[in-house]
Amino acid sequence: MPLASIPSPSQGVWHLGFVPIRAYALCFIVAIGFGIWLSERRWRARGGERGTIGDIAMPAVILGLVGGRLYHVLVDWQTYFGPRAIKEPYQALFVWEGGLGIWGAVALGGVGVWLACRRRGLPGSGSRGCGSTRSAAWTTR
Repeated sequence: MPLASIPSPSQGVWHLGFVPIRAYALCFIVAIGFGIWLSERRWRARGGERGTIGDIAMPAVILGLVGGRLYHVLVDWQTYFGPRAIKEPYQALFVWEGGLGIWGAVALGGVGVWLACRRRGLPGSGSRGCGSTRSAAWTTR
């Protein structure tokens, strides 16, 4: 095994009764929660109002998930549409079967941030540095 590899877990799904808990979804939830917490902390350190980042994150996360799925379906359209489709078109809505594209998530998630900032009367540049991975990694406060 290479030194810098992270092995895949032996199990990716745990069942809580009849509800499947997927490791992939748990990683998303933890990452989103940590990102909101860290961004909120940085926002408040810059004098921002408490709760602003959470309010901005909600539409960003929802639109990000929609954008990620939309991108996947558009890129892999043959799976759902056309004469050689292996799935029915309505199954394009089944997010739990997998398939999210990062570029669609980033694009529509960014639109969600822009809409939320606009609704709160915030300039886009005011919140930009708070959630940035680069600025979070290199700033020590």
